Amino acid sequence: MKKIISGLLSFILVVGLGSNVLAKQDENGDLLGVISKEQLQMEPFATWYNESDQAYTVDEAAVAELDAMLQGVNIKIVMGTWCHDSKREVPRFYKILSTADADQNMVEMIAVDRKKQLSTGEIDGLGLTNTPTFIFYRDGEELNRIVETPVESLEKDMMKILKGDAYRHSKLPAEDE
Repeated sequence: MKKIISGLLSFILVVGLGSNVLAKQDENGDLLGVISKEQLQMEPFATWYNESDQAYTVDEAAVAELDAMLQGVNIKIVMGTWCHDSKREVPRFYKILSTADADQNMVEMIAVDRKKQLSTGEIDGLGLTNTPTFIFYRDGEELNRIVETPVESLEKDMMKILKGDAYRHSKLPAEDE
């Protein structure tokens, strides 16, 4: 009976975690495909993940209403485990969500190769130019995105996007150019 229960629990874990368990690594050791925060918290990625997480102080005033504003929102993160901007911004992003007590199940994270490509189709049509890219969706429609680096801070940029305020990500040319 114990073997049956143990086997069933193992099966549920593998099926429940889906592709997160099956993300592959390329010849450089970088993750590719749909990944999880937990994978970034394991070596060899844990070193940079934990350093960035611990070094960042969340602007708690800026995230006071973030949890409520994230209701009905899905976020797609496209990043590279090789990318120094991803190594800095992705741990900060998750720390912000934790501080705001936001549901992290709304986040899908996809790791791309050094050419910012992925052969499995998860990023097709996203217009990816830089990593990381945080894309915010409500009802399947893109609200806006933070590209590579925030304009003010991750917290403040997120709030502008979620409030529907005017926001131009850091890689868009100035309007007068």
